[in-house]
Amino acid sequence: MNSASTLSVRVARKAQEATDICTFELVAAGGRALPAFSAGSHVDVQLPGGLTRQYSLCNDSAESHRYLIGVLLDPASRGGSKAMHELVAQGQVLQISAPKNHFPLAHDAKHSLLLAGGIGVTPILCMAERPHAGPADICPHNRVHCRM
Repeated sequence: MNSASTLSVRVARKAQEATDICTFELVAAGGRALPAFSAGSHVDVQLPGGLTRQYSLCNDSAESHRYLIGVLLDPASRGGSKAMHELVAQGQVLQISAPKNHFPLAHDAKHSLLLAGGIGVTPILCMAERPHAGPADICPHNRVHCRM
C-alpha cells in the first residue's frame, strides 16, 4: 500500500454482532474527519502479520467521523479474517487505504434492486439507505424486501 494514501485509524469499537461476525468501528487516529466515501466502497486494511485485506464500508456514507466494517470469520481463512477476529483489538491503530469504490450505486437510476447474501450484505447496507436521501426508489413502493 502506498504510504501517501495510507490512513492511520484507531479501532474505536469492536463488537461481536452474530456468530463469527465482528464489526469494527474505525476512527482517524488523529481525531480528524475521514475521507468521504460513496455507498459500496471498501478499504484495504493492513493486518498484523503483514497481510492486506479488503473490507466493505457498511455505515452511512454521509458520516465522516468513522468507518464501519463487518468481518466474517471464515473457517477456511488464509489469515485475514482470523487476524481481524483474533489479533485486532479495540484501541489498536491500523493502517488502511483511502476508500475505493468498484461497485458504485447508480444515483441517477429511477429504481434500484439490490441483492446480497451472507456477509456480502455489508456493502449493500449503506446502498440501501442512500436512495432514501434522494428521489430514486430502491424498489417498487420504496420498500426493501428481504428473504432469509
